[in-house]
Amino acid sequence: MARRTRRSLLFELAVNCFLLAQSQTPPNSMPTSFHGQTPMDTTRLRTAAFISDTAGIQQLPPERTTLTALYSSLSASYAASQNWGGQDIKNYAFVGNLIYRHNVFEGSRSHAHQLMADLGYLKFVDSVWVKNIDRIQANLLWNSTGRKFNQSYMLALGTQFLPNTVSLYDVERNVFQARSLGGFMNPFALEAGYGAVFTFWNTSNINFAFATLKLSSSPKETTPAPFAESNLLEGRKAYYFLSYGFSIATSINKSFGNHVQWINNTRVFGNGVDRDHVNFDFGNMVVVKLWKYLQLRMDTRLAYNPMLNYNLQFRQEVLVGFFYERNR
Repeated sequence: MARRTRRSLLFELAVNCFLLAQSQTPPNSMPTSFHGQTPMDTTRLRTAAFISDTAGIQQLPPERTTLTALYSSLSASYAASQNWGGQDIKNYAFVGNLIYRHNVFEGSRSHAHQLMADLGYLKFVDSVWVKNIDRIQANLLWNSTGRKFNQSYMLALGTQFLPNTVSLYDVERNVFQARSLGGFMNPFALEAGYGAVFTFWNTSNINFAFATLKLSSSPKETTPAPFAESNLLEGRKAYYFLSYGFSIATSINKSFGNHVQWINNTRVFGNGVDRDHVNFDFGNMVVVKLWKYLQLRMDTRLAYNPMLNYNLQFRQEVLVGFFYERNR
């Protein structure tokens, strides 16, 4: 206590000496006011400035930490198989994908934004090219930090780059014809939700949006009649739907050492307990970095959308390709 009192006395003495020296200005150098008014009290002005600066130093803004990560790859594979009819099927697969993550931590709040893009084609030997994957997904998540479970606000948009090619039956000509349907923002799914988020491994999270509003569209030619009747709005090329329910979204990016990386992005939405009111998209990727920019990648995709089909869509691929990664 005695040491603290002595320091405070020395500090006050130094401040008073400084202010006294500044206030003793020669008469000839004393600033004069306009129109004969009394000069300003420079001692009070300097004292007020000193107190203001001291208060500003004591109230520092919260520390801001920004993390960004970019991962992109171009992979290829070859598959040979035989169907139930004994027919040999051979094809090449080419897939390009990109994942960009932007995380900001500032005080008790943070946000985790993510952009994903995938585009892939199958080339059947002595046959045609077929698009087998086409996706753009943007996920925006805001939450409060400091505890394991925190309230969160999320906004998610999913669509595709290019039109789909489907075979439709021409009644007049009695043949199947290939037609291009949809395209960018047709179909699409836009979700906005409020809930809680569980954060782990620094930047990975699982978000539970108990209140989710979903606006989506579906091309007219491929929308089943029972769903078309429940549309919110009918456009020239698409039906638009509005749903309210719950959603779950995972965003996991974990490295095991310097050569193995696990990436999982899954979305689930539901507003009922039957097969017509639930849809999900499960995406899991294990990347093994072999040498410099060469990688081995194992992709697993599982999707369910009652507007397309009541069957599960499943794809398992093992690809070798080149990748580029940047973290800062």
